[in-house]
Amino acid sequence: MGYPRGIPLQHLKITSGLHKAARENRMPSRYYRTETTENAVDALAQSTRFYKSHLKHKWKWFVICLHDALYSFCICAIWGTNPDRVMRGQNLVSAREALIRCQSDTYMQQYVHSTTLEMTEHEKEMVGEFLVWVRDNLTHFSPKLWSIEIAWVKRVVKPTAHVIRFLALESGNVRMTAAQRNRVIRALAALEGK
Repeated sequence: MGYPRGIPLQHLKITSGLHKAARENRMPSRYYRTETTENAVDALAQSTRFYKSHLKHKWKWFVICLHDALYSFCICAIWGTNPDRVMRGQNLVSAREALIRCQSDTYMQQYVHSTTLEMTEHEKEMVGEFLVWVRDNLTHFSPKLWSIEIAWVKRVVKPTAHVIRFLALESGNVRMTAAQRNRVIRALAALEGK
């Protein structure tokens, strides 16, 4: 590979390093790079990490990560090939709206093998409360003293993990690498106690 004359040697090393990183589909360590599906997979993996941890504030971070995983997999499932499917005007649809769209054939029937999310009444109640009440209280924490029963948080895990499992692995709409798929399977197995 030839380089134009007059370019300093230091620049050639940086440029060749960037070309190598681009060929390997990664950026040099001074950059953080992700994409929609990897964001969802990572959020799910991190939720599992916090769920199994013994950290003082594990429940706060667990709920935030699990919410992000659910929201992100909803976005992945309805996005398809048209980013407008996940937008309301100039903004990304809310987590609630994304979950509603996942239950609509209009958004989910993208391919011949696509399946629409069907939630039981129990899942709707548990995931709905989880999405709105718990996550909002932990993320948008206003000055107060707040307690939540840990047993209740644990009760939302399986219904939420079931919805994520469907969206990520069974809907037919989320494209993942084999490594991402394995991470999702491992994380869901840990959350579902399998």
